[in-house]
Amino acid sequence: MPTLELSSSPLAESDADAVIVTAFEDGLSPAAGEADAALGGLLVEMREAKEFRGRFAERPVIHTLGRLPARRLLVLGLGKRDQLDAFRLHNAFQFAGTTLRKQGVRRLAAHADPATVAALGNGSPASAADVARAVVTGLLLGNFEGDLNKSEREPDPGIERIELAGLDGDEVALRQALGEAEVLAGASNQVRTWAAAPSNTLTPRLLAEQASALYAGTGLEVEVLQRADLEREGMGALLGVARGSDEPPVMIVVRHDGGRPDGPRLALVGKGITFDTGGISLKPAAGMEMMKWDMGGGAAVLAAMWAIARLNPRANVIGVVPATENMPGGRAYKPGDVLVSKSGKTIEVTNTDAEGRIILADGLAKARELGATHLVDVATLTGACVVALGHVASGLMTNDRDLGRMVEDAAALAGDRVAELPLHPEYDVALRSDVADMKNAAGREAGAITAAVFLREFVGDVPWVHLDIAGPVWNDQGDMTVIPKGPTGTPVRTFVHLARAFAEL
Repeated sequence: MPTLELSSSPLAESDADAVIVTAFEDGLSPAAGEADAALGGLLVEMREAKEFRGRFAERPVIHTLGRLPARRLLVLGLGKRDQLDAFRLHNAFQFAGTTLRKQGVRRLAAHADPATVAALGNGSPASAADVARAVVTGLLLGNFEGDLNKSEREPDPGIERIELAGLDGDEVALRQALGEAEVLAGASNQVRTWAAAPSNTLTPRLLAEQASALYAGTGLEVEVLQRADLEREGMGALLGVARGSDEPPVMIVVRHDGGRPDGPRLALVGKGITFDTGGISLKPAAGMEMMKWDMGGGAAVLAAMWAIARLNPRANVIGVVPATENMPGGRAYKPGDVLVSKSGKTIEVTNTDAEGRIILADGLAKARELGATHLVDVATLTGACVVALGHVASGLMTNDRDLGRMVEDAAALAGDRVAELPLHPEYDVALRSDVADMKNAAGREAGAITAAVFLREFVGDVPWVHLDIAGPVWNDQGDMTVIPKGPTGTPVRTFVHLARAFAEL
């Protein structure tokens, strides 16, 4: 992890290898103006020639030729002021960090300013610490290298030092924000590492082992339920999905007891399908290799628990991750089968490729058994949500507007995007079954919503939010160039901010 520092040095005295300054479409930032003066008006000339317009994620790198101590100057476009939010600010600085890392920069200085703080607030309260956290988190996300399985790789030590300059505010709060950024980025990059891992190197058992190793020394209480435990607890939903795989299923349960014994208990429940073939309802071959990231929700829960332990909010948080592969085979579950879940409710299987919701049924039941007063589940659940929202936002569905608002507020701080989809009562009939309590899948219409309707059957009267992250977990859309490519780590930072919000209840 790079060294993080606050700096009061002016741009003209920075000894970094590269300096980042910003610009909106309507003008240069003060630091960019200072750089422009040192470069003899070059930046203004570039704007007038429309070589740089301050559009979002524009990032020309200029060699300073000795006119500034730093050899390179990256001018980062932040777009329109009234469109800047934490999501865009994180992404912009992630782009900047990636660009400079690939150019071999080891020490960089990022200059922010009060105008960025004002734009981030956009009429709502924002602080210099909010900007510091987003800027540094974004840069650390840009320091992530994903192609770890190549036999021949050029050495890439990455960025080793990051200085943040230009922000006025309480120095204690700014330094705290840097420490939070280090944890939040570390958690995000852990999710990205797990999501990108080939499934032969990250089976359910190996995921549990790696998570347990990650938690060493954190004080978290970890329990890994093995097949015999799952059988004893009657988790027929998870065990049913697991039947086609030679890899044994597990359920990973993690506890952070930082709040009052009688206080609220937030449960985060994540889908942990470490590879999804679709089972007997087999997926097409094209693109199936990407189903290694179908455990992205579970990875977010596990990494969030690590970050929560590091930041230690006074909140009670449980993480529950049912994990298995979904494979075809002679013992695999089949369309027409009826599974008995931990809750006792029966599920008619109409599509074995709608397996995530089935294993989450047992995960939600386990969380309720452990005393959860509030439930948030997260899953790469439906292609329908990708069609609806693309790779920009997670679908949010809830039975409790207050909890939904808390998740939305946490996402806004975290630099994640969520969009609420309705749960009108008319959707309920789509999952009615003639032979069981419910079907696991309905038709194509409103597929993301009917998946949430299924999950709602397992939460009882507990306040609950469902997050479908099938789109934003991994951006592979060629023309979606204003969001970084590849695994994103969403919504791990949202969960950390949510836990901190629960500490205030």
